[in-house]
Amino acid sequence: MGDTRTSTPTGPFLARARTLLSGRLFERVRHVLWAGLLSLGMYAILLFQPGDQLLWLIQSRIAGSSPSGEVVFVTSDEALNAPDQPETRYEVARALDELDRLGVGKVFLDVTFAPSEDSAADQRLAKAIADLGPRIILVDRVAPTSTKGKTLRSTSPWIAGDVDRVLADQTDRNVFGFAWESRYSYVVEGRAYRSLGAAIGGVNDIRPGQFSIDYGFDATEIPVLLIDELTDEALETERMIVTGKTVVVGHSNHVGGTPQPIPGSMNAPPSLVDIYAGESLRSGRTTYIVGSTVLSVFAALLLFALLLGTTRKRRWMAYTGIVALLPLVFVASARFGFRLDLTYVLSFLVLYGAMRSRMRWKRRVEMVNIETGLPKLRALEGRLVRDNIRSGHVVIAKIQNYERVLKTLRSDEKGSYVLKLVDRLRAADPNLAIYSDGHHLGWHVPSDETDAVTDHLEGLRAIFAAPVQVGGYSVDVGITFGVAAIEGDPAPRLAAAVAAAEETSEAHNPISIAETGSQTDLLWDISLRARIDEAMEAGEIYCVYQPKFELATNTIAGVEALVRWHDPARGFISPMHFIQQCEKAGRMEHLTRYVLQSACSAGQLLHFRGRMITMSVNISATLLGDMRIAGIVRNVLQATRFDPEYLTLEITETARITDHTVAASILEELKGLGVKISMDDFGVGAASFEAFYELPFDELKIDRLFVANMAKDPKAKAIVASIAAMGRDARITVVAEGLENPQDIGLLKKIGCQQVQGFAFSRPVSLSNLLEFKEFVQTPSAANMV
Repeated sequence: MGDTRTSTPTGPFLARARTLLSGRLFERVRHVLWAGLLSLGMYAILLFQPGDQLLWLIQSRIAGSSPSGEVVFVTSDEALNAPDQPETRYEVARALDELDRLGVGKVFLDVTFAPSEDSAADQRLAKAIADLGPRIILVDRVAPTSTKGKTLRSTSPWIAGDVDRVLADQTDRNVFGFAWESRYSYVVEGRAYRSLGAAIGGVNDIRPGQFSIDYGFDATEIPVLLIDELTDEALETERMIVTGKTVVVGHSNHVGGTPQPIPGSMNAPPSLVDIYAGESLRSGRTTYIVGSTVLSVFAALLLFALLLGTTRKRRWMAYTGIVALLPLVFVASARFGFRLDLTYVLSFLVLYGAMRSRMRWKRRVEMVNIETGLPKLRALEGRLVRDNIRSGHVVIAKIQNYERVLKTLRSDEKGSYVLKLVDRLRAADPNLAIYSDGHHLGWHVPSDETDAVTDHLEGLRAIFAAPVQVGGYSVDVGITFGVAAIEGDPAPRLAAAVAAAEETSEAHNPISIAETGSQTDLLWDISLRARIDEAMEAGEIYCVYQPKFELATNTIAGVEALVRWHDPARGFISPMHFIQQCEKAGRMEHLTRYVLQSACSAGQLLHFRGRMITMSVNISATLLGDMRIAGIVRNVLQATRFDPEYLTLEITETARITDHTVAASILEELKGLGVKISMDDFGVGAASFEAFYELPFDELKIDRLFVANMAKDPKAKAIVASIAAMGRDARITVVAEGLENPQDIGLLKKIGCQQVQGFAFSRPVSLSNLLEFKEFVQTPSAANMV
């Protein structure tokens, strides 16, 4: 009976999410997040505040708005409040009387008066103020002192009477002297005041908070009268502009004092800043959008563009649109009178662009073979996918004895050796694009006729019969070919050509044609490489661990990590099946690195728990063609900090080793790391005596075929006994794997096997179950309960 499967509504969504957040898309999203976090950090420390202020200055110049015309500035080029010049107080009084006569709406007297030498002048000014009644408001001003302190300047109560007061804080500026924001109110010496800007803008109550000042209109459009012109009867028409209006009486920038910079003027009258604040409130142009909000919006737009940009063309169109949106937002904010921080968005986009450029540069470097200057095989794969090539053949040439030849050449001659081989491959087509990666050379043939491609390759092999001259030496060349017809997705076919090339030999099979159209290919025809990567990321590919027992002590000596794949749609997939497909897809290195990482991490955890046992990991013999496997093992050991003395690498299918000399040097390199080397499945065709003799093994595993039958078949028993004796004489450990009958344990002890592995003791178990072992001393009957 089949298993009944249930699915949850979130299953397809999670699968889709994993697909979206995999590979290049996840990389781009990661770059967006990093760029956003870095920009937020710069925003938190106000790193680009000067840049924002420069942009605000530019905005104020292009805004093109106009003031309301309801605020008139009455100014004087001479000081009106000098105590030793009381005559100016009569002038102020006459001006206030004239404002009263002309029907002014409201007057803000932004000049403070202390008692003068002429009490009559003070009385005259006090009377003019009193006559205006509630229509006049006196301005107290906080000004800086010469010692970088503050002082409060206010009109004497003797002159002011009971008139309402507001406050202008001339020190409320940023480090550059600009007032980009104004407060609604201030508290000075325990008393709350409305701010002058808020009062000009029509705010009649005392409220907390602050608002932005819009400098988007031209200061020359603010109605201005000199105080002398108010009392000049010849200017009756000009004077009428104050009727019903709000009038601010203050000093011009010609009167000594602290200069007040505003956009367009570095020495503006102090009153003008508050007039701009009042006009901003009147027009409602006080919105300020902080940098974090703007940054979040643009980051969201970029993420949305990445999710929809499934092609490079779409992404670049989205990038262009987002970049073009910046000046549009800049101009629109100026026109509509809201201020925002754009420099952090600029930094965000620049950082994202830099990260993407660095990644593209890194990929271009990774796509080129440093020694030869030729592009690598992954560049060929990218070209096939990018140009949507769906026909022809992929050809992979394997250079035989490549590692042995490189050992004899100087480092500056290695690239020359490969380039001479490339020149021969281009004998028929000088413009042929050839890609190089290790001992592989690859290219695309447009022809769909497999026989024609094979005939051409036979001719190339004839060209390679003659040796090449490198560094004054004559070097023989051995070359074989793997061929795969492109059908559907070209990426798996390139991997199939690589796998076919690995199966070739000069003597028996110099040209290998990859299988096409088989049921296996149909099952894995949708981007096998991406599917395997997704499965590892999702935890669908994982490790289980089968204990190995020491017969002399009945204790667990170690465990073997076995890889498993449980696909949500297809269930459990046979390890032999998907490992074979990994080899065809060129993903064995990736899968091996993943299993090594999992196994060494598990071993480190076991050691941390006090269980000092060995960890065995299978290594395909196909990886013993170059030194990359040594680098993988070294990097994993460094990353996990697992003691290499407790790691055993089991070499599978040793008959597939094409060059024992190269393999021996790689295994010696691995042993130099401190790990042990085991020969798996000894006794069957894939593991030969030749490999055992020529390669430096520390352990021998007797194949289950003989162990399972030794009790009932004298021949199997004799084979197991002879292998055990050979192991003793060679001073290496002998492991009997596949033991299923507990009654055979005594026979194995008598024969002389040191270790045993099989269902008689334990099936493969998960790491969590392995950690639950109370004691590592097991009897056969107890072991069956695991």
